[in-house]
Amino acid sequence: MRQKQESIPELPAENHPYFLLPEQSLSLPSGPDGQPQIKISYRQAGQGKPILLLPGLWTSAYTFRHLIEPLSGNFRLIMPDLIDPQANQVLPQADYRPERLADLIQNICEALELERPFVVAHAESGLACLWLGLSNPDCLGALIAIAPAVNLPALTGLKGRLLAHPWLVARRAQNGFKRPIQTAIGMLEYADPAVFCRQEIRELARRWTSLPGANLSARILAQTRTPLYRRGFLQKLIASPTSFPVPLKLIFGQADRLATPAQGQKLNRMLPGSELLIAEQSAAAVQVEEPKWLAKIIREAAQGQS
Repeated sequence: MRQKQESIPELPAENHPYFLLPEQSLSLPSGPDGQPQIKISYRQAGQGKPILLLPGLWTSAYTFRHLIEPLSGNFRLIMPDLIDPQANQVLPQADYRPERLADLIQNICEALELERPFVVAHAESGLACLWLGLSNPDCLGALIAIAPAVNLPALTGLKGRLLAHPWLVARRAQNGFKRPIQTAIGMLEYADPAVFCRQEIRELARRWTSLPGANLSARILAQTRTPLYRRGFLQKLIASPTSFPVPLKLIFGQADRLATPAQGQKLNRMLPGSELLIAEQSAAAVQVEEPKWLAKIIREAAQGQS
């Protein structure tokens, strides 16, 4: 744990309206075959051109809380949670690898009648939207991908190979269920009191507070964070057409140790026509650490989209 829990503030340093927004739900097919069903929740704010804000798998829509006020005056913000803590009761073999996550995102767009939406996607959702844009470009109007880490430098060698071992997956689920608060803190890459608070910990701990939910989360972690899987996904991207078919901005934090700027440069070279932007003061989630900078980029890009 990066700091003692007692020293973490209860509320964020800056106010936000996230929990004042009513929570709505969608029941969606989990993949292209239409079965089985998966339940997600989402919140909306503002009026106007829709912007779909997709969190990474280890955060929630709460991660976009500081974008609500600067953007909702001109845009309709749609913020889904891609993992429901009880989803495992309906979908015990949930597959959240980017290719399958892309199917779920496409189903969300169809259910909400979003035609070629402007999408802002973080981490694994960014990878999924890169795949979606290359495989089915009519599903996206434009994309801002925040920290889509193709490689995970911290998970190499033996540690990376062991990550997906069934025994370790089960052990991780048990430990997460016993210590959901500590697990939620451990999944975050930042612990700066300016952006980090107990309210956020409780929001992120929800998926670990039941044993079935912890089992689902541990399986998803094993699916998406192994180096072998990431290398395979990168090869699939390389095998796809090299130019991205819609406007694409890649956002990386200068000091991010997982989604490094070097990875951004690699993707930028792989996808001609994309634009790489570096948040100089960010070490992890740019939408949390540099929300005003990111909101300006989103606003200008969305206003310029035809």
